[in-house]
Amino acid sequence: MAGASDPFEGDRLTGKVKGALLLARMKYLRSRGAESEERVLRRLSAADQAIVRGTLHPSAWYPADVLLRLEMTIVALLASGDRPRLFLDMGRFSAETNLGQGGVQRPFLKEGDPHFLLSNVPAMYSALHSNGRRTCERSGERGAIVRSFDGEEADAEDCLTAVGWLQRAIEMSGGTEARVVETQCRARGAAHCEYRCSWG
Repeated sequence: MAGASDPFEGDRLTGKVKGALLLARMKYLRSRGAESEERVLRRLSAADQAIVRGTLHPSAWYPADVLLRLEMTIVALLASGDRPRLFLDMGRFSAETNLGQGGVQRPFLKEGDPHFLLSNVPAMYSALHSNGRRTCERSGERGAIVRSFDGEEADAEDCLTAVGWLQRAIEMSGGTEARVVETQCRARGAAHCEYRCSWG
């Protein structure tokens, strides 16, 4: 997922994301309480507020920079000194929202088979992002390597949302003691981001 260090920077992204991602972030924000929600939304530009306060359609395309600014503003205002934890939490919450009952990615969840879900990560990613791609390579009975290529400018902190999403998705597929470690990152000069996944 794309990211930037300044939550209030101008339009840096050219890609688009599906409304399902914005809806998941808004549900996460609402889970933090009405006061926190308003505090974050008031900090967004009028144009961004018009989008996220309006009716978001899961299958519609929206500018990727709106998602980025929403994420970064949530973290800037609500992290309470633990930014990594909040990025991980947003990723986990997104997995629960979109893979849970009624979620847009629910068909990719097969109980007891994390490999089924992970093998579909490339299709899930391309369905939600207009730029970039992801691949998945099986690395054993209880392991896989997910890689992210191209796309928008990477941010090391924002990559933690992918870590959180993958970990929770594996757990929801029946994997125990799920562990996801980012071993390479485009934000640190690598050719791609690499997430090594393992579970019991």
